[in-house]
Amino acid sequence: MEPSSWLGLLAVVVSTLGSLGGTWLGRTKTTVQEIPAAELPAAPAQPVGTWSVSPEMYHWFQEQMTALHARMRVLENAERESRSRADRTERLLGLALDHISKQDDQLRGAGMPLVPMDPELLAARDNR
Repeated sequence: MEPSSWLGLLAVVVSTLGSLGGTWLGRTKTTVQEIPAAELPAAPAQPVGTWSVSPEMYHWFQEQMTALHARMRVLENAERESRSRADRTERLLGLALDHISKQDDQLRGAGMPLVPMDPELLAARDNR
């Protein structure tokens, strides 16, 4: 078999493994770790029969809101990182598909068609 056909097959394998790896990383890195309800501190007791909020309750509420905002920042940063990783993966997959398409065209021009590709890869290549 010609070396160029092996290169085409290698490009298909590398791009497939890259997309599978990117998908796996995206799922494992962005899994949300839930905080069990037992870990949240109990709210302090309030005076009965009044509308006033005790200083302890106010301080507890501030701590809870600070923790919530910190968690939101962490989640937003994780989402930003996940999106940038997905954009990089998409760009690299597009480059691999373009390379495969160029090699396929060259090999077809020489009378040696590239190893038949998966229909999903053909659809992805043709949609670009």
